[in-house]
Amino acid sequence: KLRRRALFHGTCLPLIQGEAELLAQAAGSPGDPLAPTAPRPPWSFYETIGWGMIAFIATSVAKPIVVASLIAWHEWTQPGATDLHPMIPEAISTSLGAVVAAATWVGVTSIAARWRHWRFADYMALIPPRRGELIFAVAALAVVIIVTDLSSYALGRPVIPQVMIDAHNSAQTPAALVLMLIAVVVVAPIGEEIAFRGFLFRGLSLTRFRVPGAIVLTSAVWALMHGQYDGFVIVQIFATGLFFGWLRWRTGSTLLTIILHMLANLTACVQTAMKVEWMS
Repeated sequence: KLRRRALFHGTCLPLIQGEAELLAQAAGSPGDPLAPTAPRPPWSFYETIGWGMIAFIATSVAKPIVVASLIAWHEWTQPGATDLHPMIPEAISTSLGAVVAAATWVGVTSIAARWRHWRFADYMALIPPRRGELIFAVAALAVVIIVTDLSSYALGRPVIPQVMIDAHNSAQTPAALVLMLIAVVVVAPIGEEIAFRGFLFRGLSLTRFRVPGAIVLTSAVWALMHGQYDGFVIVQIFATGLFFGWLRWRTGSTLLTIILHMLANLTACVQTAMKVEWMS
């Protein structure tokens, strides 16, 4: 309990000595050259936003480099056969985007955490949830998914967005489908939760915005990042982000929101497969 409180407050001046000792332990042993002192306070509001912009720019630069490398490799192995449309279908581009974004965010935030003398896992609050917290969170997520689907159905909107159907249809081989599932169900949740409920929440929650403002801001940016969907779906994503943010604050665990994010994406992939394979 003390460790959770220390990691949540994220300050070198906690109220009791026990928390200060825990923070010193979180930074590493005295002999660890990467963490020779107790962790400093988390990055400030503008510093946190600055690191976020660095990660965003790095991702924007890395994605076209990866695509260009793929095109170059394809042209080298099959000269004259390069045709961008069939060569990079939606499933592959989605997978590449998720992998590049996750790798960039983990890399940039790892550097940012080390500069404040924090262990990466502690700054991002990668703390295993308690069993009761996990059970409650999974049950609550099921309710959120049901309410979201029913709201879409009641308004005459498709439960499965067309972009997800197109991505599924573009996975023309089992290997492409497996790659997309790994990227969407495993890689994307890890990268996005570390970015929003991990790094950004840590910095923003200790500023004038406090916890409520951090939850709203991270949820809004996270939702707007999903520009491939229409406004209605983005609002649903925003609402889900509020739920994830509340859980992050209530349990002090980003690992819990990663698990829930994986389950939510897995559910969406299963629903899409059922729609395409059985109901079309």
